[in-house]
Amino acid sequence: MKLYTKSYNPDWGRIVNMVVEKSDKLSDTIKDKTVFKMIVHEKGEIELSEGGKSFKIKEPSLIMISDRNLPDFKNIRKGADTILYFMPSVIRDEFTLESLHAGKYEDAFGTTVYQDLFLIRYFFKTKELENRIIPLSMVELNKIKGLLDSIDKELTEQHDGFWPCRSRSYLMELLFFIEFLCQTFEGNNNKLSEEDTILSLIIEYLNEHYNDNITLESITKKFSINRNKLNAIFLINTKKTCLNYLMDLRIDMAKIMLGNTEIPISEVSGRVGYSDPNYFTKIFKKQTGLTPSVYRKNSIKCR
Repeated sequence: MKLYTKSYNPDWGRIVNMVVEKSDKLSDTIKDKTVFKMIVHEKGEIELSEGGKSFKIKEPSLIMISDRNLPDFKNIRKGADTILYFMPSVIRDEFTLESLHAGKYEDAFGTTVYQDLFLIRYFFKTKELENRIIPLSMVELNKIKGLLDSIDKELTEQHDGFWPCRSRSYLMELLFFIEFLCQTFEGNNNKLSEEDTILSLIIEYLNEHYNDNITLESITKKFSINRNKLNAIFLINTKKTCLNYLMDLRIDMAKIMLGNTEIPISEVSGRVGYSDPNYFTKIFKKQTGLTPSVYRKNSIKCR
């Protein structure tokens, strides 16, 4: 199986080291040592084992596998798996497997390089298999499947010259969401108060739906909470109001897309929940001090 996608149009001459596979069982390809693997196990039953520990996985789960942490596996019952194979260099050209494992960019704290590195840290920094298997709710599963379908569509249809950047932008969006899931998974062992539980549910909702039309009224109605209590909980725990938290979330995602792809700014705007590109530009400049186009130019200079 080819673990890259080549442009159909010879004039483009592009190769993207990323491909999506859908199957009813895992194959030996997941033990390939040249790429990272993201397995979305939707149904059926598989068994993974590594370092003397075995895990039978039945429920929907996300499994992250690097080029070095390669678990043994057994297909117990056929089901449905979607697997994304990608080289970390899809994110940044500098992110070769050798440089990542050598820790070359770990001292780049505060830079866009470090921010991009942060998005893939669970693939190559987390050694224990149990911490690379993340249970998924149906909402989380559908969010991830939707992004994988978008990647697959761009890679297979290639309907315009932006397909390499657009597929890459969906990967960045997916990694951004997975980073949130991993942090949530790590914190699930702590017993939460009622207010903490409400906060956690709302933050999860915002991370899943930041590209939708969300209002304060829609949030208070969905979670049966009045706006004063909602903002009080957010201010205590995040130092932000609920809508400010959402705005920062959207701007963070926009920064990733602007700094790592060349897709049109109007498209970035819609992808992060702003239907009006002019309003998006106004908000982005207010938050960052730069227009989206200037931010993109500055990011390219730093790459």
